[in-house]
Formats: sequence, structure tokens, C-alpha cells
Amino acid sequence: MALGTRLWVVANAIMDMVAFVDRWPDRGGDLLAQGGGAMPGGAFNVTIAAKRLGLDTVYAGLVGTGPLGTAIQAELQRGNIAMAFEPVAGADSGFDLVMVEPDGERTFLTVQGCEAALDFRYLQQLTVGAGEVVYISGYHLVKDPTASGLAQWIERLSEDIALVLDPGPLVQQIAPKIWETVLRRVNVLTVNRREAALMTGRDEPDRAVMALREQGAPHATVLVRVGADGTWVVDPASGKPQLVPTRSTQVIDTTGAGDVHTAAVMALWVPNQVITVVEAANVAASLAVEHAGPSWSPSWVELSPYLTAFQREVLNPYTGGSKR
Repeated sequence: MALGTRLWVVANAIMDMVAFVDRWPDRGGDLLAQGGGAMPGGAFNVTIAAKRLGLDTVYAGLVGTGPLGTAIQAELQRGNIAMAFEPVAGADSGFDLVMVEPDGERTFLTVQGCEAALDFRYLQQLTVGAGEVVYISGYHLVKDPTASGLAQWIERLSEDIALVLDPGPLVQQIAPKIWETVLRRVNVLTVNRREAALMTGRDEPDRAVMALREQGAPHATVLVRVGADGTWVVDPASGKPQLVPTRSTQVIDTTGAGDVHTAAVMALWVPNQVITVVEAANVAASLAVEHAGPSWSPSWVELSPYLTAFQREVLNPYTGGSKR
């Protein structure tokens, strides 16, 4: 059992233009990258990662008909991902420039395309059913028409639809009214260390994870991802913050690792087994950072050998697990 029977990814799939660099170029200068490429990224990462872990997934964002949008659409089709909307004629999808440093850290510069035009007129066409799950990204909460349209749509979501939010690096640019509307409704809130600090003013992730619950998501599962250290989560039994460690790995590229983690949480979710789910999500993300590029993610067959027998029994998305 996943967090829902079907996942609706209401977020931006764009093209990632990736360059692996030894350092940042000097201002006004140039730098020869060690390699790179162009590939779908953004919401494509969480979409394909959830699908590969067995969750029926619909991409509910916009893509264009230009060269970038056509490439994204081709990869969605290759991954057997359904699209909620027809491609936007006469427009192209956006892209971002991604510089990946030797330690795997990445920095982005995003250029928006037609995906930024997703508004309430589109959203009200979605037929999300009871027991399904909606994933949204903070990128859609920064600027109108998407921000106000998405907030309006979220307010109308049935309570039996789970809502997952990854605010992303632009979290400080989300208007307070929009943020409060979404946070009241969210079921799973997942952020990284930097985002948690920006949102709470607390540099210590154990304090940040508690502050996030107190800020307006007291009934939500709140996750603070801290890279090689693992993930902080509030233990459901004790109500106290707990660090769930992860496996050691050789980091090549951290781009998309958070997306893989979030997809694994949604696809492998089991009620009353939050710690076990996060353990498996940590492993999935640790496997992702061993590969270059943002959209690599493990299938269940690739993930399960790294899990314990108990984790495999409880979380298997194809058998349902004996303890679900």
C-alpha cells in the first residue's frame, strides 16, 4: 500500500542542463566543464521515481511543443507516465542550468516556460479520487497564476486525498497567505536542511523538524533530509525528533536525490511504519547519488537487496507486505 492508490504530480517538469565543474567560473570568465548533458528534470524526477517503485503516476503539469517540451514528453511516454493535459501549442517548456561540484553539491538557475502557466482553469479539470495522493512543489507556489490557483484548488481537495509538499529552495519567496493555506492541508512535508533552516530560523535540524510541526502542520509527517546523515523525523510513538541514518555511499551527483527520497516515501508508505518507510527512502536516495544525472532512481528490484528482510516484507509494493 502506498500513500495513495494513484499519484498526481502537480509540479514542473523541465529540462536540466547539467555541467560537472571543479569550481564556479570567475565572474565574466569561462570554465571548461568535466562533462554534462541535457535531460528531463524538476518534477520529472519524482514522477519517474514513483513509477519505478510501482506507484500508478500521472504527470499533472504542463509541457510545451517546442524542442524541450517534446523531449520531456518523449521521456514521460518512455516511462509509461500518463499526462493529464495536452501539450501547450506554440510554447516550450522551461529549463535550468545545473552546476555540480566535486562533492556532488548542485546549484541551479531556472528559466520558466509554459509550465508556469498552470492555473485554476487547468487544475479544476483534474479528477483526483478518494484514496489518491497529490504531490506539489514550492516552485508552483511562488508566482501567480499558479500560486493562487493552486492554493484555491488545494482548499477544495477532499480530506481523503493525501497532500505531499516539497517546498524546494525558493521557499522564502512563497507568500505567507499561500503558505498558510497549503500548510494547513498538507499530510507530508519534506524539506532539506537548508530549507528547514530558512523556514524556521533554526540551524539544528532536530529543532527545525519540531518547529515545522508547531508552525502549522501538527498532524503532518514532517521530514528534514540531511544528506549523508540521513533524515530527521518526529517519532510517532514518543513525539520526539529522531534521526534515521542512511547507508554510506560514494557521492557522484546529488541532483534529484531529494526527489527520489520523496517518491520512495509516497510509493512505499505504510501506516504506523513511518521510521521503516524513511529508512527505505534513505537507501533509495543513497543509491541515486551514486549515479550522474537527476533522473536515475531505483526500481523495487534494485532497491530491495539493500533493505533488511523486515523492510522487504513490510514495504514490498507488489505484494502489499504481511504487516500492512
